Amino acid sequence: MMFNKRVWLNPDSSSSTGSIVCFSGLANWTEAGSDKPAKSRFVEIADCHKKVRIHQGEMDSLEEFIKKIELMKHMLTEFQMILESETGEQ
Repeated sequence: MMFNKRVWLNPDSSSSTGSIVCFSGLANWTEAGSDKPAKSRFVEIADCHKKVRIHQGEMDSLEEFIKKIELMKHMLTEFQMILESETGEQ
């Protein structure tokens, strides 16, 4: 099964770019010592100037990669809550 989705983070009216891409599928390269395509999984977050890609490394199990995603979700939710608590501050 392949999953490949990009979501733009800024409104269409914005001149700034920003996106998140989530991908899980077969790569264009082969696994080491094999002739079958390698599995590739990553989350990529980008803005106008930088991008970061968190991927399931060769040494990571799928369960370990899922834990990384859970940790990122937790941190982003916590950060969002902090920012929302600041909206009323002057």
